[in-house]
Amino acid sequence: MSEKELLDIIKREIEKYIGEKNTFKGQTIKEKITLLGEDLIIRKEIEKKFELSDESAKVLILSLEIDELFSISNGTYMNPKTELIIKSLLKNKSVYLVEEGISWRSYSCNVKKIADKYINYENELKAMGVKIIKKIEIFDYLEATKRRKYFDKKVMTLKDVKEMEREAIDEIVISNTIFITDSAQEYLKNSTLKLKKG
Repeated sequence: MSEKELLDIIKREIEKYIGEKNTFKGQTIKEKITLLGEDLIIRKEIEKKFELSDESAKVLILSLEIDELFSISNGTYMNPKTELIIKSLLKNKSVYLVEEGISWRSYSCNVKKIADKYINYENELKAMGVKIIKKIEIFDYLEATKRRKYFDKKVMTLKDVKEMEREAIDEIVISNTIFITDSAQEYLKNSTLKLKKG
């Protein structure tokens, strides 16, 4: 038996094993996810790849009101949604919050004191283990594929790069108009982070 034939046999066995692991009686088994909040477009896309369930290892929050943000950041719950989020965090589940679904962000708030207060609430959630992600990043996180960060500032500094490295990002997607400082460029040369124009 040649080496190529042996490799083909091993490949077929691995594919068979993976196929058996993700199917039951010919049906593909979808990973479960808990979905909270309303966004019909995202919900439809999630349902194509995941089974919606209240008992899952991953929780995706599509929308969060200001009072819910305050409640969770203080470790208390005010309704079934916030209760489920807090209990999920206590059970060490992966909890993701869609940035565009945080209701206070839809206002054009010019009062810095109010905006700072809400940002502090978000930082409390992050410290508890909630990952705040953009809509475009949802499947990157949920499917545990390459972790991409869509960088939307005008200037990328060394501090930004180091922060993304701490977040275990694999790839940074940038536009052609972003300026990257010399120190950030130098650091990226020796980093595992990859830059992609998109």
